[in-house]
Amino acid sequence: MKQIIKSNIPVVLAIFLAFGMAACKKDAYLTDGGLSKVKTSYSTYDYLKNNQYHQFDTVMTLIDHYQLKNTVNNAKTFFAFTDMSVNLLMKSLKVTTIDQLTDSVSAKLFTQYMFNKTITLDDATLTAVPYTNEVGSAAPSAIKKVSTGVPVYLANSAPVFNYFTLEYVKINGAVDGSAGTPANDLIDLVLQCQTTGIQTSTGTTLHVLVNNAALNKL
Repeated sequence: MKQIIKSNIPVVLAIFLAFGMAACKKDAYLTDGGLSKVKTSYSTYDYLKNNQYHQFDTVMTLIDHYQLKNTVNNAKTFFAFTDMSVNLLMKSLKVTTIDQLTDSVSAKLFTQYMFNKTITLDDATLTAVPYTNEVGSAAPSAIKKVSTGVPVYLANSAPVFNYFTLEYVKINGAVDGSAGTPANDLIDLVLQCQTTGIQTSTGTTLHVLVNNAALNKL
């Protein structure tokens, strides 16, 4: 039986239940429920830097520190994390400054969430499939999606609206559910996305992890 790693990763999703959604273009919707353009004229780096809610200010400082601008722009797929996740990591490491953080982690903090292959929600399955990230065996990972059903209460019925959420999986030992998994194997850590499928001008498929994603220290 697998030992459980405790993680506070609630589903943070905005669920859209508008009756007129069927009339809109399918590719105009991202999985966080927000109406948005899938393609952006920004590079991956500039898209994060110019976020109107400043969710990536500290992230950008770290990217610049590790000189990862070109790496970010050239990634085929990037599961980006927000400043809130960085803040949670700093608390777990008991550091209070960026200098202390950069002394504690390396550029692999980012590259473990980058892939040289395009990964989309449509590619994912309900079963976790291993993918090799830019760090490789030091940070084994997998990708999957989860289906969620939400009832829509109408006058005489309650049809269920189903949607999928993309998930990044940090493999701890063996993929959960795989054949031959040892009894003492740790449960995998699942990080959900709040936004998926942004296509940047530099060719990256950009996904954004939920704000409280527990980052893997590398």
